[in-house]
Parts: sequence; C-alpha cells; structure tokens
Amino acid sequence: MYKLNMKKILTFLMISIPFNSMCYASQKIILEDYINSFAWEKRLVLFISKSKYVYFINETDNFFKENNCENDNRNLHYVRIVGDEVKKYVISEKFKNNYGMWLIGYDGQIKSYSSDISLLKNIYDIIDKMPLRKKEILEQKIKCD
Repeated sequence: MYKLNMKKILTFLMISIPFNSMCYASQKIILEDYINSFAWEKRLVLFISKSKYVYFINETDNFFKENNCENDNRNLHYVRIVGDEVKKYVISEKFKNNYGMWLIGYDGQIKSYSSDISLLKNIYDIIDKMPLRKKEILEQKIKCD
C-alpha cells in the first residue's frame, strides 16, 4: 500500500513539474510586444542591468525619481529590468546579452544607447531635437522649475 501511494505521488510530481514549468514559460513578457504597447503614446528608456552594477542602477533610478516633471513633459516612461527580472522576459536579439539603456521613440525605434549613465546627461537634448517634441514644446502648458 505504501509503495503504491509513493508511486502515485512520484508519478504525479514527474508529470506536474514539467507542466508547471511550461505554464511559467508561457507567462513570460515578450519585451518587443511590451515596448510596442507604448507606440505613439510614450517615449521609453529601457534599462537592462545586472544587479551587481549598483552605481549604474542607483544613478538611473535617481534620475527618474528626481526629474519627474521633465520626464512627464517629454512623455518619458522608464522600463527597468534588473538582475533576475530578466528571466520574466523573452528578449529579442537586439537587447539579448546587452546591458545599458536605450532611448526608444514614439515609433518604437532606438534613438540612442549607452552602456553607462552618459545617455542620462544628454537625453533631454536628444528628445528636444525630435520633430514631434518640437511640436509638443509649442503646445506645452506645464513648465518645470
């Protein structure tokens, strides 16, 4: 009786574990689809980093916390994928095994990339030279200090 129950339990586990893994795999977010969901509504900063790059992570996080108004005025959305969070995504070849930050325009195209915080120093200049941004500036009602 004990052997029979143990055999049933082992059979159940052998069947259910791979099934659960397959279900989890299908729950992954397809990064390209996620990026495209913002098309023509938001500009994106996609940030992908290993968790050991603490300075890079902190500087980027602080930039988005401290510059809320400027980022909102430019319709800039922060997509942060750090450390093990990368496992939640299906990442296309252009981002796979690449770390850094990408500025992605309304059209879903990469406008700039850096593997360090240098993009943050120029990001507003890059955005403000874009044709749609020039139009937004003329229509802007809120000014940041």
